Amino acid sequence: MSPILKRSSIFVALMVAGLVLYMSWYKIKAERHNETAIPYLEQALPQLTSWRYAQLEPLLSPASQAVFASEKVRAAYRAYNRLGRLRSVERPEFLGDRSEKIDQLGEVELIAYQVPLQFESGPAVIKLNLASDGQRYYIHHFSIQSRVFGADDSAGGVVKNN
Repeated sequence: MSPILKRSSIFVALMVAGLVLYMSWYKIKAERHNETAIPYLEQALPQLTSWRYAQLEPLLSPASQAVFASEKVRAAYRAYNRLGRLRSVERPEFLGDRSEKIDQLGEVELIAYQVPLQFESGPAVIKLNLASDGQRYYIHHFSIQSRVFGADDSAGGVVKNN
């Protein structure tokens, strides 16, 4: 075998091995979070999509509650009621995680999920960042995309804490 072919074969084998390891690591992380985050999301999403802040507030991280102190943000949240009532929730999809320091919670793990939803007005997708302090989850950020909100198919995130 020529040296170039041998080096190329080794390079391709290392790339494939690296990809397999990354996919395995990602799957392990997803399964670890899915065990607790999916039941939380199944319980929290009906409250979040009630479009009533009193039901949403206990689910929010302290930083998100501070953002919602603004009546302008609360009005934007209430505008989501154009979607109508929640009809069904599909299986949440794990997108990734990272560590971050948040005021009042300290070091937390931010876990990103995407969840397809069905409303009276049609389909939508919600993307959420859950903050986990090891004992419970908080909704730290969310955004909802739907055709109801115009030609660009989206409504910007109500809660942004970055």
